[in-house]
Amino acid sequence: MSKQAGDALMKSYSLRHLGISCHMAKNLDAAERLLQESTRLRREIGFEAGVAANLVGLAFIALDRGDREQAQIRAQEAERTARGCGAHAVVSWARQASEATRR
Repeated sequence: MSKQAGDALMKSYSLRHLGISCHMAKNLDAAERLLQESTRLRREIGFEAGVAANLVGLAFIALDRGDREQAQIRAQEAERTARGCGAHAVVSWARQASEATRR
C-alpha cells in the first residue's frame, strides 16, 4: 500500500518492520535485504535518525551471522549518524550493539 501511495518514508517503515520480522524468524538474508532497502530510502529523503536506527538493526544481523567486524562497523556508523542528527535514543541503541560485538 505504501508503495502505491508513493510515500518513501512509509515504505521505509514497512520495509524496516518486515526486515525485523525476518530477523526474528532467523531469515537473515531477507532481513538484511529489507533493512538495506529501507536504509537506502531513508538516506534519499534525509531521514538520518531512521538511517541510524536501521544501521543498529543491520549491526545485530551481522552479529547473528558471526561477523563481529561488520557489526562493529555498522554500530559505529549508527552512533555517528545518530549523534549528528541528535537522535539520543538511537545513540544508546548503537552503543548496545557495539558492546554486544565485544561479548
